[in-house]
Amino acid sequence: MKVIILGSNGQLGSEFVDFLEDKVDLFSFSHKELDILNLRVLIEKFSVIKPDIVINCAAYTNVDKAEDEEDIAYLTNVIGARNSSYVSYKVNSKIIFFSTDYIFNGTKNSPYTELDEPNPLSIYGKTKLLGEINTKLYNPNHLILRISWLYGLKGINFIKKIIDLSKVNEAIKVVDDQIGTPTYTFDVVKQTYELIKKDYVGLFHSSNEGFTTWYQFSIKIVEKLNLNVEIIPIKTEELKQKAKRPKYSVLENYNLKLENLNIMRHWNEALEDFFNKYKGKFI
Repeated sequence: MKVIILGSNGQLGSEFVDFLEDKVDLFSFSHKELDILNLRVLIEKFSVIKPDIVINCAAYTNVDKAEDEEDIAYLTNVIGARNSSYVSYKVNSKIIFFSTDYIFNGTKNSPYTELDEPNPLSIYGKTKLLGEINTKLYNPNHLILRISWLYGLKGINFIKKIIDLSKVNEAIKVVDDQIGTPTYTFDVVKQTYELIKKDYVGLFHSSNEGFTTWYQFSIKIVEKLNLNVEIIPIKTEELKQKAKRPKYSVLENYNLKLENLNIMRHWNEALEDFFNKYKGKFI
């Protein structure tokens, strides 16, 4: 099996590289090595490799910055998704795209399934939803996985932010009124690989099980890493963030469960595994 990974230096892309390198014939490209906005080059590269699977991990993920950089977010998350999907179709490949819990507005107060209507609050959420649409539109052989509150060894994530802030602050303010599910990159990759092996197509929610708040999540991080910092709970409004976030964005892996495909662990178990494996790399 030939697999192309786009955005291979990012948080999710790097996890795919580590997981797949001894399982498939792997071709991984960072943004600098292969720009998904350059359609001509993309066609040339895909035509030479002739991949079976294209995993699109290239994404603009800065939620607040996207409010001021709408065009840049749109180019990467929407036009880039279109290009990747279209070119994968031209070479008869499956395209895989990763979306987000932020396509929902958070007013449901119970876990969102694939049957719920998206209604994003932010530019980031809107561009990821449009990326989903373009992925489906240009290649019927597609897999779209929605994930939430992602963390891993590489890239920027909440765990690293808490660690960095703890080095220069005696106390950190964290919101306690946004509810979601921290999700480990390794679990997303493993779940995706199972879907690839079984040749599934369509839309799947693929987050770890259970839910928590950012405040409770940060308490776990501080405890696990023995960080010398106080965590102070605050309300979302106190942060005055540029982009609106859904207050409740828990994803139910409904389609995975319907077809007995769900292997996503509880977020507590996944976090424990993550720290057991990587704790020494952070402190």
